[in-house]
Amino acid sequence: MIQLATALAKRLFGKLPLPDGAKDKIANVNAILAGGSGEKWVPLARQQATLPIRNQFRGGSISTERGERDHDGEPVRWAQFDWSEQRVDDCTFHKVRWRFHSNGLICLELVASKDATGLDVRDLVGHRIELRDRSGFLIGIWLAAFIIDRGTEHAIFQATAVDDFLPLKLHFDEVADVQEGLCFRI
Repeated sequence: MIQLATALAKRLFGKLPLPDGAKDKIANVNAILAGGSGEKWVPLARQQATLPIRNQFRGGSISTERGERDHDGEPVRWAQFDWSEQRVDDCTFHKVRWRFHSNGLICLELVASKDATGLDVRDLVGHRIELRDRSGFLIGIWLAAFIIDRGTEHAIFQATAVDDFLPLKLHFDEVADVQEGLCFRI
């Protein structure tokens, strides 16, 4: 409903000349209607606060791979988790892949699309992983989100962060094979 009112207001008031002060106020209102911050993404990070998630789909990872590679002469182990295609309203998550490294490097790849039929011009879409060890202990929650525009058929997003988080380093070798994840839109 808010998006429809915004679209009508832009058409109605967009042709009127506005003083600079009014333009700033309209820009602030648009930022609030677009999610508050005006940001086009949420950087990959450990979740520290609750996000205003509108809709979500929870599911478990469908595959796990583990490996090791050399970095600066030291072995670095990694664990990778993949999700099957999931849908949240008019947004489709074609591929979600998280990779955690024993040195604290965390990577996310997300491939998404947004139908041209929805009322929303754009959405902030993302994925959240609840990383647990084999006993069910919650090691941490990480997430990232990206803007996707209406009518986008195939957008690839990537995020990387280094998190010097002691629980991840201490429990890395006990990370469970199946992880819970959450596709969401804000």
